[in-house]
Amino acid sequence: MNVKAATEKIDLKIGADLITIEPVKGDKNLFRININNAFKNYVIRKGEEYSLTGETKIHPLIYARILDCIKNGNCK
Repeated sequence: MNVKAATEKIDLKIGADLITIEPVKGDKNLFRININNAFKNYVIRKGEEYSLTGETKIHPLIYARILDCIKNGNCK
C-alpha cells in the first residue's frame, strides 16, 4: 500500500484502488471518502465512535483500513 499525504488530504493506494480521505472544512469530525475519484460516502466521528453517514458500497476491509488511517494515523 502506498501513501501520499498532502496538507489535509490523504491518498491511500490499496491494490488497484486509490482511496482519498479528506476532512470536510468547518467540521473536524467529518471525512469525505472517494474511491478512484468517485465519491462513496462520509465517515463521521461521534466521541470515540466512527460510522458511515449512509448506505455505502465500500468493501468492509477497505473501510477498516480507512478507519485505521483516520483513528491511528496508520496510513501506510
